[in-house]
Amino acid sequence: MKEHFHGHRQRLKERFLKEPESLYDYEVIELLLGYVVRGRDVKPQAKALIERAGGISGAPGYSMADVEGLGEEARVFFSLIRELMGRSAYEDIDREAVILDKPEKAASFLRFRIGYEQKEQFMALFMDINKKLLGYKNFFTGTVDRMAVYPREIAEEAIKKKASFVIVAHNHPTGSLNPSEDDINLTDKLIKALGALDIVMADHIIISRTGFFSFKREHVI
Repeated sequence: MKEHFHGHRQRLKERFLKEPESLYDYEVIELLLGYVVRGRDVKPQAKALIERAGGISGAPGYSMADVEGLGEEARVFFSLIRELMGRSAYEDIDREAVILDKPEKAASFLRFRIGYEQKEQFMALFMDINKKLLGYKNFFTGTVDRMAVYPREIAEEAIKKKASFVIVAHNHPTGSLNPSEDDINLTDKLIKALGALDIVMADHIIISRTGFFSFKREHVI
């Protein structure tokens, strides 16, 4: 005898194929979970994931270990979805110009790179004189006030890439976008270190899965 959820899952698939917008957010997650959690109802886990992640946008980066009944396979599956989203957005990075002349463009790029991470990441984006992205590098993992962020290493990478502009960024896993005193002090040090080499620090962006804070746009620098 088939469990009741088998028929329910099939009906969800049929609704999705016919009218995808009719599905609730938790039903989309439920369908996805069905591909990695076999043989049982996953509606409770889908609802719990949506609630704890703060919405469907937070689901790809949420720790599956915090939801009872989900494990390693679900974590890997959603991590792959996030990676796919990030790569598809900028798959032509080596063939076409990606111009980061506005904070919104940089934030869009950064969101899929570090915005969903559960630990703080510190990244730098390197651009030419026209603000075309030359490359990027994730320098550190940890909390910003404790990690060893060395301006010299970022400056050396900027020279190596022949960059004229640099955007630095880090994520706030808590979702708060307010810069700390440590964030501001670090920004000042980076501006001076890069400025001594005639490299402009174009922005410092704090990113989360749902939003961003631009030091430039908010006139912090």
